[in-house]
Amino acid sequence: MKTTKPNLFPIYIIWYREILLYLRNHLKLFTSFFVPILILVFFGTGLKAFLPQNLLHYDFVQFFFPGILSLSCLVMVMSSTISVVWDKEFGFLKEILVAPIERWQIALGKILGATTTAVIEGALILFSAPYFGFPLSWVLYFEVLGIIFLFSYGVGGLGLFFASRISRMESFSILTQLIIAPLVFLSGALFPLNNAPLWMLNIARYNPLAYGIDALHWIFLKPIVSPSELNNLILFPFAKSLLVLIAFDFVISFLALRVFNRYLIK
Repeated sequence: MKTTKPNLFPIYIIWYREILLYLRNHLKLFTSFFVPILILVFFGTGLKAFLPQNLLHYDFVQFFFPGILSLSCLVMVMSSTISVVWDKEFGFLKEILVAPIERWQIALGKILGATTTAVIEGALILFSAPYFGFPLSWVLYFEVLGIIFLFSYGVGGLGLFFASRISRMESFSILTQLIIAPLVFLSGALFPLNNAPLWMLNIARYNPLAYGIDALHWIFLKPIVSPSELNNLILFPFAKSLLVLIAFDFVISFLALRVFNRYLIK
């Protein structure tokens, strides 16, 4: 009895199209790593002067760097998944549907394409890490890229989940602002959540972004701060953050593919 292998070529084509759209947009490619570094240099330096190390017992810019890195990847993923709404609005998805491929292949290619653009952006921003005092090594480099992949894949699935139900780009932009902004403020990217009110901590425990950003904080800060200080800066241990990220990726993949299959063309 012959077993049929899954056809991965359609996924590759959809993924490759997303990468080409990113690489050919030179302005988007440049601003994707220039703007985060600009924020870190000016805004981070200003906050560092306002919150000196002898007051915090750690360098605020070094805490700020993983947060800005993750938020930059989040913005990149969401801006990539908006292409689903664009393709739906201008009829490109209808052209894809006449091809002999499954809808889950289109959806998975979209998610992987958006994830890859975020990983490329993260890889470029990471080269600036030594400027902010991080002892960058190949081990740390690929550990961070691995977390960025898991983090961005989940955000890409979340973006596809919402984009599949929306037919106009303006509506998608408004919806993402309403959903992503609270998730960002309750993620620990901009400030430690340990001393936050109890209601904020309770919400943050259900925020998948918080686990991804905590994992990045753990990787970056473990070599340069004491274990007790590190525990004061993150909510979740690294192993728990990693497991939650993987579980969230599986759950959001299932939900996004199901919604995409149902609401692709109405």
